[in-house]
Amino acid sequence: MNLPPAAAPLEVYLLGLVDFDEIQQLQRRLVYDLGEREAGGGALILCEHPPTISVGRSGSRAHILLDDQELRSRGIVVRWVNRGGGCILHLPGQLVGYLAFPLASSGLDVQKYLEKLNRMLVEVLGEFDLDGSSHPERLGVFLGNARVASIGVAVNRWIAYHGFSLNVSTFLEPFEALGEPSPGSGRSMVRQTSMESRRQRPAPMAKVREAVIRRVESVFGLERHHLYTHHPLIRRKVVSHVYAPSLG
Repeated sequence: MNLPPAAAPLEVYLLGLVDFDEIQQLQRRLVYDLGEREAGGGALILCEHPPTISVGRSGSRAHILLDDQELRSRGIVVRWVNRGGGCILHLPGQLVGYLAFPLASSGLDVQKYLEKLNRMLVEVLGEFDLDGSSHPERLGVFLGNARVASIGVAVNRWIAYHGFSLNVSTFLEPFEALGEPSPGSGRSMVRQTSMESRRQRPAPMAKVREAVIRRVESVFGLERHHLYTHHPLIRRKVVSHVYAPSLG
């Protein structure tokens, strides 16, 4: 008896605290590999970054409120990236998810894909007794009036990539470095929050990663995943940082 071929899996990479530039190189490789497949599957990188501001297509240097000397003194680097959305500050304690996912074979357009990403994050927050919601005029997921997750994606050959940043146990004070366009009123601050600050108790990163993998599979209709803790393209793992002294 001939059995039907197994559905392509979600390839998951748990990489810890990793240099931002290294992950961009890996992401491009995963997108290329997906483009060479016939259909299905996906790739998800889950990691953290040392202090880095990524500037998307809607962002500009004007949205960074610190000058170059202040950025250097705080150990924050700036990188321009080809994704939607504005400036996102990445810090240890923030779970960054790069999801490479073929849209055409899944019957999704960009808007439906963004809606699924949003829904996935709301469901993850729900597992930790947090009531996440979208905002009519701003990207991301909010707890009340404060953003807990940012979303920004790009598309190449109908493969979506980049993804989301979820503040889990992130130190919140550095977010004062950013402003962003406010509808009808120029530049404004968007208050940030984290899962732990709202819960007033720990949200273990390992459990948050598990919830993200589970919810990505269910929301995007994937039946199984393969798990990896390294990739040959990642040469420099960051073992510690001032904002995360316990990492190692």
